[in-house]
Amino acid sequence: MAGFRGTDEQLDREISQVERIARLRLVRAAAEMRALDRDLRELKRERARRRAESAVESSAPVGAETVV
Repeated sequence: MAGFRGTDEQLDREISQVERIARLRLVRAAAEMRALDRDLRELKRERARRRAESAVESSAPVGAETVV
């Protein structure tokens, strides 16, 4: 980054502005990560449910009929 050519006050304002932008981006990224983590947990739960369901079906004796 090139040297800042403004006054000390402008430099302080610029620093404050960049800090605000950084904090906002961190908050947004954290929220996105929480949403992704939640979606991942739901997908893993679904995969576990399907595997358990599949294991129950495959362990059923051959020729056994399900009463509906």
